[in-house]
Amino acid sequence: MVLLGACSDEPSTAPPPAVLVVAGRQVDFVAELSAGFSDGVHRVSGVSSQTTGPGIVDNAAELRTIQGYLTGERGSLTLFTFAPELFADSLDKAAAAGTPVIALHSVPAPGSRVPLYIGNDNRQLGTWLGEAMANRMPADAKGVVILGSPHPGISVLDDRASGVREALQRLRPQVTVMGPFDTKQPPAPNMQAWRTLQAANPDALAFVGVGGQDAHNLAHLREPGTTRVDGGFGTDSDALKLAQDGSMLLVSTEPYLQGLLAGALQARHAKTGDPLPTGWLPTPGILINSSNAARVIARQATPAAKEAWFKASADMFLDDVDSHMRSMDDAR
Repeated sequence: MVLLGACSDEPSTAPPPAVLVVAGRQVDFVAELSAGFSDGVHRVSGVSSQTTGPGIVDNAAELRTIQGYLTGERGSLTLFTFAPELFADSLDKAAAAGTPVIALHSVPAPGSRVPLYIGNDNRQLGTWLGEAMANRMPADAKGVVILGSPHPGISVLDDRASGVREALQRLRPQVTVMGPFDTKQPPAPNMQAWRTLQAANPDALAFVGVGGQDAHNLAHLREPGTTRVDGGFGTDSDALKLAQDGSMLLVSTEPYLQGLLAGALQARHAKTGDPLPTGWLPTPGILINSSNAARVIARQATPAAKEAWFKASADMFLDDVDSHMRSMDDAR
């Protein structure tokens, strides 16, 4: 008994947990970020994983959540937020306190002093979708394309919208791109926004949304016999079925991979104390159409299939992170 008592008084040598703070845990792509983060942490033995934050998109609640992680006493932190500007002051204070922070999926706001951002080149992803949409239209196509965004003003979504617009205008100069209109993030308002836009523009050549909820509702609103090709982002199951039959074009930001890389890098830091990489770690997306939708559907079917799909990409990044880094100033 004396020996056990002596051991219990010794300070724990376990590294601090790797923590992911998110807004909207119930949002599909946020769940993908979280699943990837957990799997990434588990690549590093001896480090545990925690994911916390409000279930719905509640920026104020998320801001309250991170306050306990900013003192430098609880290790590092990975943060996904829909509102980077709101968090800039808190993250600046975290940096001053010595808390290493990884920004995930959303470009950190100026002044936040976040050393590492992991996310896509969203302008490029928008360009991919715009080019694919243009290639499904006649060369002399005339008419309007309606563009929607659930969060106008959020830089990553604005960059996607700009990429779509620029590609369509370049390849189909007689097509007018209208928007992006505010389609709202919550499911019901988003559905109503798209209903309104479709009712107001019954002859539109296409409807394109740059958020995951947009793709879900565009898929649900599609009526039998519709011939236009709509566009969206994400891997919503109903949208993927439409992509498989050629009725929709999608781009996935591959959030599982982003979360995995953040989890692995944060866990490495927690275990070894080595500094995090600095700058922007750009991660790939994928254009989904009738040629590959079935494979993506199979990938999304089980956690094991998803982990196997991304293993080679994750290994490539993690084996030589520095060679993939870019300047934070380039992030978009």
